[in-house]
Formats: sequence, structure tokens, C-alpha cells
Amino acid sequence: MLRLLPLLLLLQAFIVVTANAREPGLELVVTAPYLEMHTGPGRGYPVFYVVGRGETVTVLFSRTDWYKVRAPRGQEGWARREELALTRLASGEPAPIPPYPDFSTHRWEIGAGYGVFNRQNLVTGYADYGITDSLDAEFVLQQALGTIDNRYVGTIGLRHTFMPEWKWFSPTVGLGGGYQYIDDKVPPAPLERTDQLAYVSLGARGFITRRFMWRFDWRSYVVFTKQNSNEEPEEWKFALAVFF
Repeated sequence: MLRLLPLLLLLQAFIVVTANAREPGLELVVTAPYLEMHTGPGRGYPVFYVVGRGETVTVLFSRTDWYKVRAPRGQEGWARREELALTRLASGEPAPIPPYPDFSTHRWEIGAGYGVFNRQNLVTGYADYGITDSLDAEFVLQQALGTIDNRYVGTIGLRHTFMPEWKWFSPTVGLGGGYQYIDDKVPPAPLERTDQLAYVSLGARGFITRRFMWRFDWRSYVVFTKQNSNEEPEEWKFALAVFF
């Protein structure tokens, strides 16, 4: 009896897998002239089969912006999300294929970059929230690495994108305020360790691929000190980000 137990467990697992494999997937009707099926989930994989208009494909599962599908004659391959979204259900309703976040209407953006702040090396991280398609609320944390001192800068501001629908290059402008903290590395100690500041910025952003984008920003600051004159440092930086 004990020898039969592993065999029974193996048979039960086989039955479960077979039953799951026979479960029907999402069936969609091709309404475009054709639907291309690739050998793998990427543009670099060749097209090996084409499903014609009016034929039905079965969706098996998805991977990023590619879907594994089965043709009426049993061929299995990968279809692009954009092409599969043009299909319809048997009832005539649009296919329930969720689109990837559109570049011009995304809500969250998180990135990191490198640049120069007042001749000091600068590392930066930021998060943006899209209030509208063209207006973002921006939170930035930065560290400027100098030979005499390090500066830690935190700002909150608004950024306006002039042409959010332009994918490859779209100019931006922004303004905001925040604080800086100076950590001296060698004597003498700074006269002030913390100061309020304000800034205006000019920049640009662009789409790279899928959820990735690039950003370039130039900022002009006014640091409100308790001395007779205020500081006016400048900054430029280049960053890479993801959006969703």
C-alpha cells in the first residue's frame, strides 16, 4: 500500500494539471485584417503565423505588453498588446485588454539622476504626482558633494509640461521652494547650517521605452540667508525615471 501512495499522488497531480490545461481561456475575435503571432514576447522574435480577420484566438497569459495566444488550429505564439486590444469578444464588445499607462497621462513618476550644484557633484532622487496631464507636484531630495562641505537640499514645487503628448522631447518649466542643510567637512564651520530657498527651473523630458523616460533640468536658486546678501547658486542634472 505504501508503494502505491506515490503513484496515486502522481496520478492525482496529472489529473489536476490536465483539467487546468483544458480550462477555457479568453476567446477574442480578430477584427483587423490580421493578427501577427511571434515566436517569443518581443519584436526581435520572428512572425511565424498570421490569424486572419474573423478568426478566433484564445488568450493564455500575458508578459508585460505581450500576450501568449492560441490560434484556431492550435498554433501558440505571442501577440502585441496594442494589436490584441483591437480584437473583440464574441458578443461584439471590445476586448478587455488593459492598456499600458499612456506617456502623456501617467500619474506617478519616480527617478534618480546626477548633475552639478554650484560646482559640486550632485546626486538626486525625486517623485512626481500628476495633478493634470500637464501639471505635476514634485518632491525632490538631493545631496551636493563638495570638498569643504556637503549640502542636503529638499524641495517641493510645481512643474508644467508644455506639450505632454510629445513623446520624444517635451519642454518643462517649474517653480518651488524648500530648505538646505550644510554639513561642514573641514573647518571653519559655516555661518548658517540651514536656510530657506526658492527656485525656478527649465527642462525637458522624453519617452525611452515601455515605462522608462529621461529628464533634463536646470534650476536657478535664491537662498535666503541672514546675511547682507542672498546666495544664487545654479544647478543642472540629468535623470532616468519610471512612470505608472
